[in-house]
Amino acid sequence: MRFIPLCLLLSLACAAAPAGAAICPAPKTLTFKVEKEVRRTATGFTEGLEMHDGALLESTGDFIGETRINRIDPVTGRVTTLANFGKRYFGEGLTVFGGKLYQMTYTEHRVFVFDDKLRPLPELANPRQGWGLTHDDTQLIASDGSSRLFFLSPDDFKTKRVLPVINNDRYVENLNELEYVDGAVWANVFEDWNVLKISPRTGCVEGSADIRSLRLRMRPDERRGIDADPNFVPNGIAHDPRTGLFTLTGKYWPVLFQGRFVEN
Repeated sequence: MRFIPLCLLLSLACAAAPAGAAICPAPKTLTFKVEKEVRRTATGFTEGLEMHDGALLESTGDFIGETRINRIDPVTGRVTTLANFGKRYFGEGLTVFGGKLYQMTYTEHRVFVFDDKLRPLPELANPRQGWGLTHDDTQLIASDGSSRLFFLSPDDFKTKRVLPVINNDRYVENLNELEYVDGAVWANVFEDWNVLKISPRTGCVEGSADIRSLRLRMRPDERRGIDADPNFVPNGIAHDPRTGLFTLTGKYWPVLFQGRFVEN
């Protein structure tokens, strides 16, 4: 699944940005300060995570388990499955925009759309792989595992703008789960323990937080669980505008970490 060249395991990117690309200053070093840990009642292969109406909505993939849309209580960790699609397709990024819930698939090029009662609406087509999905005030924002962000029409998923993401002078490959907060895009990088803060105007990485300390906050049995499979990587960023708290997690992680990013 999603084979990653060795050089990508050693750094955020393999390819230097070409001449004429954005000149980006060095990103600020950020720390994720945990304020609360919530243990979920059931784990999932987390592909998308978003706060909506006081609860976390989660899209899971079927590489391990099933493709589902879950509701997670951010206080108790109680997981309720709202929809279970089995292994008919591989669920990926999820976001709620304009009263509609959008869920991408990995390689099937399908975008499922639901109303606020989770009733299906006409689906859309995605010409690329589906990885992460979020939105700003006017449009959807998606990743496809490359170094680019795609700004899309919520009506037909047509591409309005493509933005390369650069850290210093190098492209950032394998952009994954996304969350848009206060004029910035926050991103997981597949198989990397850094969460990036990206300017949606320039594509420059403005901040980077190493979240390896979250693993150390888990109980020994929980660490053994996520260490048992290389697919159980960090993935999942949600933000609650009411409290200002971010929620971070990973694939089949038993814990949701709530906190804030602060500059060092």
